[in-house]
Amino acid sequence: MKYEKLLSPIKIGGCEFKNRIYKPPSATKLFNNTNGYVSEAGKLIYEAWAKGGAGCVVVESPAIGDALSIDIPDKFLITDDKFIPGLSELAGVIHKHDCAALLQLYHAGQWHLGMMSGLTPVSSSPHPQISELAPVPDLRMLADNDPCEMLSIEKIQILEQQFIDAAERAAKAGFDGLELGAGANHLFASFVSRYWNSRNDEYGCDSYENRARFLVNVIKGTKKRLGDDFTIILTFNGVEDNMGDKGITIEETLELVKLYEAAGVDGFQPRGYQLYNRASYWTEQYFYPEKATELPPNMDYSHRGIGAFTGLATELKKVTSKPIVIPGKWDHDFDYAEEALNDNRVDVIAICRGLFADSELPNKVIGGRMEEIAPCTACLSCLTGGMLPIRCRINAFTGGDKPYNEYPEAETRKKVLVAGAGPAGLEAARVCALRGHDVTVYSKEGFIGGLMNMASVIKGDYPEDIQKIVKYFQVQLDKLNVKVVKGKEVDLKVIEKEKPDVLVLATGAVLSEREIPGRDNKIVVSDGFLKKGLDLALKAMDPYKLSKATEKWMPAIGKSVIIMGGDIKAVQLSEFLIKRGRKLTIVCEEDDMTFGEGLARLHNFKLNEYFAKNGVEVIKNASFKEITKTGLTFTTQDGKERTVEADSIIPVHPLKENNSLKENLQGKVSEIYSVGAAKKPASLIVDAVEDAAEVAFSI
Repeated sequence: MKYEKLLSPIKIGGCEFKNRIYKPPSATKLFNNTNGYVSEAGKLIYEAWAKGGAGCVVVESPAIGDALSIDIPDKFLITDDKFIPGLSELAGVIHKHDCAALLQLYHAGQWHLGMMSGLTPVSSSPHPQISELAPVPDLRMLADNDPCEMLSIEKIQILEQQFIDAAERAAKAGFDGLELGAGANHLFASFVSRYWNSRNDEYGCDSYENRARFLVNVIKGTKKRLGDDFTIILTFNGVEDNMGDKGITIEETLELVKLYEAAGVDGFQPRGYQLYNRASYWTEQYFYPEKATELPPNMDYSHRGIGAFTGLATELKKVTSKPIVIPGKWDHDFDYAEEALNDNRVDVIAICRGLFADSELPNKVIGGRMEEIAPCTACLSCLTGGMLPIRCRINAFTGGDKPYNEYPEAETRKKVLVAGAGPAGLEAARVCALRGHDVTVYSKEGFIGGLMNMASVIKGDYPEDIQKIVKYFQVQLDKLNVKVVKGKEVDLKVIEKEKPDVLVLATGAVLSEREIPGRDNKIVVSDGFLKKGLDLALKAMDPYKLSKATEKWMPAIGKSVIIMGGDIKAVQLSEFLIKRGRKLTIVCEEDDMTFGEGLARLHNFKLNEYFAKNGVEVIKNASFKEITKTGLTFTTQDGKERTVEADSIIPVHPLKENNSLKENLQGKVSEIYSVGAAKKPASLIVDAVEDAAEVAFSI
């Protein structure tokens, strides 16, 4: 059996995992606004992960105390016995599938959003708004936590008991143990780290024992009350970076781990933490838009962020024999995961976003169906929903209220024609076929994937490998016997030939060109022209080979370029051109809030930093006046007229609905649906897939 070590059992404390795939906790937002109780949608997603074959599933943290213990108001609670029945149901749906169930407990500390609650967050010591401490002002947007008040000893001791009481309720609810969250700059971490802890009492910074006392008291108290068989896995910062000489070092961690193990910890999950840089949570992001020049210490970046924390595990194994759980995009490379397990560098691998993308991932690994795994492409769509439920660009079930991976058979089998083979068309075809419909897909290009292929040329293959999505859909269509016609656009003749019962229009949006004098000048390289050129080249070359080829040869675009536009397409095209040696100026109508809209917040920040580093002038709030033979004339925000010269100008036009085919075919097909960007022009892949799945479930 391939991946024999990965799929072998392991015992941590009193809890046995049937395999070494561990679903770590993550904020699904599915328990928000439920009056503190477990929700039906929450049970669905956790059951899906357990049913999908994971060895252990860890439930996100309920509040252990008052409102300050959580980051945002109205999460679910474990503060009273009345919440135990719901938590018991949650543990039960996980156990039903022979999967271990742990509950995360943590206190938000500095992460509490006081602007939402009106309360002042708490920490080990008082400190100002974190952003005021940032060494680089532009980094403040990544560390905009509120000022904090210092906890009194009396309050600390109350919190210790609240943690232990919460652990007891978790045990009564049937959970096998806890994952204690002591990482990032949550409350436990603020005591352990000298960067935050400036106290001089028994919980102060002057000894390992004092710094760890709060956490150790909770561990000891939990074990005393619930016994050694109640498992505790500790998540914590193994090293801290960007924190001067006060961040936790690996040498300190080794001493602290001895204290944690003596207190009763059964397993460890160390992470690297870099203050003011959220890429430290998702280590592949250190390679976007290019490899970071300064990386946290004691980490292993030999696999471009995959399994980066194995370097910390290697150090921990010098002082502990307890099992070590390591996260870090393992689903990008299972061969490397197996190698690290066999070499005893790690004992359990944590997969989070990969299970958002495909809750059946473990079962597909077990069954050797690797090509059927819906891929996580590290796009961070799952992190951009604010207070809304979690989403995934490839898995429309994620965060929804339908049972996962169930496709009810259609009451009437219909002939479905899908016009367009982008993400919306491919998802509509997949879901319709799974429900028993006879499906045919038409792609006007000579390939499937639509604009995902152009995006692959622009983005390259790492960390966001969009071609994995195209390949996944190809496997699905082949498996489901979906007929695919390439190089043919749907028109009335096609409709008369195919005679479909249902037409799904996934034809994408159309360009809405700006009316600006001089737009026909030779200096202008339209995005429509670029797309036609790329489509032609893609007939002969795969997207990544074409992307590499453009690094050496791209004759249509001059050495200096003006990008007209500041939406997601414009900023990603700008990144592409910088990497190909172009001198760039971005002039756009967008403001600070809408510039790069659609990008994950971390990506938006990183691109802005990348533009500054590469000398790109970004002019926002501009009003376009005229394209001349040598440049662009526009009016700036303060009303001044200005002209910027360049060899080439690329206007990145806004999009509009694509209604022409729908209007022409009204009355020719009994059911017509528009999906994705054809209906909502600003749709991203995540929007297109969700919309297409919803429509396909209704047919």
